[in-house]
Amino acid sequence: MNFGPSILSPRRLLPALVAVCLSVGTTTNSRAAATVNPHAVLVNSFAGWGTSLCWWAHVVGGYSNREEFAQLAFVKLGLNIVRYNIGGGENPARPDSMQPRARMPGFEPAPGVWDWSADANQRWMLRRAVELGANRVEAFANSPPWWMTASGSVTGSTNGTADNLLPRYEDAFAEYLVNTVSHLTALDHVTFDYLTPVNEPTSGWWKYGGHQEGCHIGPAQQARLVQLIHKHLVAAGMTNGIIASEDNSERETYNSLHAYRSADLNLVSLFATHTYNANAPEELRRFAQIRYKPLWVSEYGDADASGLTMARRIQSDLTRMRAQAWVYWQVVDGTGGWTMIKNRENGSPWHEPSEKFYVMWQFSHFIRPGCQLIGVNESHSLAAYDPAGQKLTVVAVNDGTNALEVAYNLTAFARTGTAVNVTRTSQTEPGVSLPDITLAGKIFTASLPARSVTTFVIPNTSVSAAGQD
Repeated sequence: MNFGPSILSPRRLLPALVAVCLSVGTTTNSRAAATVNPHAVLVNSFAGWGTSLCWWAHVVGGYSNREEFAQLAFVKLGLNIVRYNIGGGENPARPDSMQPRARMPGFEPAPGVWDWSADANQRWMLRRAVELGANRVEAFANSPPWWMTASGSVTGSTNGTADNLLPRYEDAFAEYLVNTVSHLTALDHVTFDYLTPVNEPTSGWWKYGGHQEGCHIGPAQQARLVQLIHKHLVAAGMTNGIIASEDNSERETYNSLHAYRSADLNLVSLFATHTYNANAPEELRRFAQIRYKPLWVSEYGDADASGLTMARRIQSDLTRMRAQAWVYWQVVDGTGGWTMIKNRENGSPWHEPSEKFYVMWQFSHFIRPGCQLIGVNESHSLAAYDPAGQKLTVVAVNDGTNALEVAYNLTAFARTGTAVNVTRTSQTEPGVSLPDITLAGKIFTASLPARSVTTFVIPNTSVSAAGQD
């Protein structure tokens, strides 16, 4: 989650210094060779792409043309994962310092008092996302209700580093989360696959008087919440999985999870991290593998309007950490750099897809859930194979200032088609279809213009000679 005082900079981003799968900077080789290896499977079944619904759905869900936003996010981009924010609701006795869009209503404004009419806008967008094909739903909280906190505010503790959830309310908070998911399942007919206790729990910037909900919760309290949530899920006869730890960086996620006991980790269905600071991808991947847990990137965002920084992050997260899903912070924003769909979030129904929207589309439209992510030994390319559709997809990113020519070698496949379908996004080409390239001898050569993202799709491709992958 973002934390800064300005709506114009809703995320603190420490740019990744390592992007193994992409060139960084302005100097690129004029020619490169790439071998795509379907036998080097990085992710066996990719879960898909997603977005958090707060805070944009809290605003846009009340617009008269909200359907247009839903179509862009969940049909055009094909996002199939949504993160629903269970709001805490601010203390009515204190001045509300939060950004208007970040003032998320809670469902229990006072102990034992429940309001199931709350949060109508975000709930509408959640229902519509599911109707349009979203098949993975996570519920997460940024803060407990204000009356459970030490500071009396959902914005955080007084210093940002002390746990703001009072220990005596840990069970009540777990019950609040489970009760909310249970009631929204019945009321809105939405199945929640996962529930996570709190968002970015060990970050130090959730301070009293901040501009959004946030709550520091250290690893020990996180682990107790996992136990309590599991207890309430079982008591309610619910089978929702639990996600941990949703920290801001890979290192923080690793540190939190590593502090859990084995018994606590056994109650966690899915490990998830944010990658604003990508600083321990292999370490986190190995930890997830040892514990036999799926690993997701559940949040990332940046202010680069070109989308190329995001493209670098996607490739690194999917290849180095081998994330099984990738979720952007929010697709709608009032600023051009952060957003994929521009909207002023001031009540105006105006909207416009950004260049970043089309960069995301180059990935999310062509690499679909169920694909295998496979190896390619070239620093600009990400490869995915669809066994059911027998289709190979390669997304190539050239973020440099020189054009690059890449020769792709597909001889490791038993069979390939003869035509390579080409689609490109650049500063002058928003998702433009280009003429097919002919594949000869299972090799094709393509030119990647400077500062562009190009997707190549090769139909009728099979790993096995019989064509039954």
